[in-house]
Amino acid sequence: MTKPTNMKSIAATCTLALILCTGPTVWAQKKTDKATVKWGPEMTVKENGMFDRIVASRENSSFMIMSRKKERFLQRVDGTKVMWQKPLNVEMNKKPMLMENLALVGNDILVFASIYDKKANENQLYYSRYGTDQFKPLKVNEKMAVIPAPKSINTGSFEVRVSPGGNRVLVHQYLPVEKGELRKTLMEMYDGDMNLLWSQAMELPYNGNEFFVESQRVDDDGSVMLLGIKHAGGTEKRELKKAGLATYEYHLLVYDGQSPMPEDHLISVSDKFLKDMTVSLGKDGDVLCAGLYGNKGGDRAIGGAFYLRLDRKSKKVVHESYRAFPSDFITSYMTEKQAAKAEKKAERKNEEMEMANYLLRDLVRRDDGGAVLLAEQYYSYVTYTTTSTGNGGTATTSTYHYVHNDIIVVNISPAGDIEWAVLVPKRQHSINTFIYNSFASAVKDDRIYLLFNDTGDNLFVKPGDKVKQFELTGKDALAVLVTVDAAGEVSREALFSPERRDVILRPADCEQLMDQSMFIYGSRKSDYRFGKIDFR
Repeated sequence: MTKPTNMKSIAATCTLALILCTGPTVWAQKKTDKATVKWGPEMTVKENGMFDRIVASRENSSFMIMSRKKERFLQRVDGTKVMWQKPLNVEMNKKPMLMENLALVGNDILVFASIYDKKANENQLYYSRYGTDQFKPLKVNEKMAVIPAPKSINTGSFEVRVSPGGNRVLVHQYLPVEKGELRKTLMEMYDGDMNLLWSQAMELPYNGNEFFVESQRVDDDGSVMLLGIKHAGGTEKRELKKAGLATYEYHLLVYDGQSPMPEDHLISVSDKFLKDMTVSLGKDGDVLCAGLYGNKGGDRAIGGAFYLRLDRKSKKVVHESYRAFPSDFITSYMTEKQAAKAEKKAERKNEEMEMANYLLRDLVRRDDGGAVLLAEQYYSYVTYTTTSTGNGGTATTSTYHYVHNDIIVVNISPAGDIEWAVLVPKRQHSINTFIYNSFASAVKDDRIYLLFNDTGDNLFVKPGDKVKQFELTGKDALAVLVTVDAAGEVSREALFSPERRDVILRPADCEQLMDQSMFIYGSRKSDYRFGKIDFR
């Protein structure tokens, strides 16, 4: 099932049909037959509350936080039907608490919240347990951790994380910072019934000024993994830079409660500069680690992807695979003029071509043991406008720009080899908000599905064409479903039927559920709806 990374070879198979009419051009495009969309009832912020975010999901149920006026609610939606909406009152003795996390642990919903006790000079963490059927309280405000904090302005903090299977809960305590001392932390591991399994002070094996934690994961075996970057300093940094080598290393630190010092696993890609990396933990199987690399350091330019599989117990690398992005892949959705300019620039600098400003978005496990790596071009910038005021002064307005462009899809076989990569073109530029940008993804069987807001003019885009920018208020705004099959072939279709073309997705709030369907949030004029997509 090997697919060459050559986007020039991918031809558009759709037939373009135009209906000529007075006014704007209308695309005669029926909705996709690869997915069925079921919508719930119309809702409004005034009557139903404002949707905030999904905090947990299982099977076909989604648990989300809603807000109305100054109140917050937890809401359960099965498919598209709202089953209940309950007040999320996080307080103790009528005093508000800081909600640290809300998660599904076992068969229940656990709410973790903290409060500073002035009399005891303590920052205290509590948990409450609720049933998922009607949010019935089973335990309320059970104390589980305490940080001594004599000063209310220096109380320390808590971080609560849950393992993929929901049977381990990590409470990471960041103790108050003392002047002239390194910050101390304490890890406490609990089982699903909130019984303490181990407690251990945590130490980093490197200077805190040189080592920066990128992410933290909790495994179902009760261990904790920190992915971080160690930067070289002083003479070592100068020598590495002089030799044209990376001045930093990625390390995977593993804590199991036996010692304050972790197992230290160096993650390296020979002669390459690692630019971004993520770690995935499933309910079973090995640890997956994947990312992007470049041919030079100093910026976010990338030239390829890598994939590592680590033994679940030892955390050692047992398989690795790499895939460079050739020049025709990089220039596949540039115009001839843009491609020629990029190639000339690389030749002038005597460098290999690279792709700028790409970030990892997800590493998705497939049921067959394979995986899909997703990356997206993203950057932001600020512009300033100065105008004169009536009293002879000036006023400056800041405008924030968010750019989300092409998606890279990398397919990894069950054996752990990168088989192919494809580029999915899109152009999204928004001002002062980014909630309608980016994309949502789902994987079912051997297909990868991508959802995003686009313009109808791009439905039939092919390599070498100019990709039109999505405009939120544009008349041709369209929710698009992109399907990438097992061979890396890409198709692009309208997600909704013509009468619902004005529905705009919020991709960050769309989530694949355990039954392989997808929960979606769509807004339309003054109302919004929850929807469910079943992929065929």
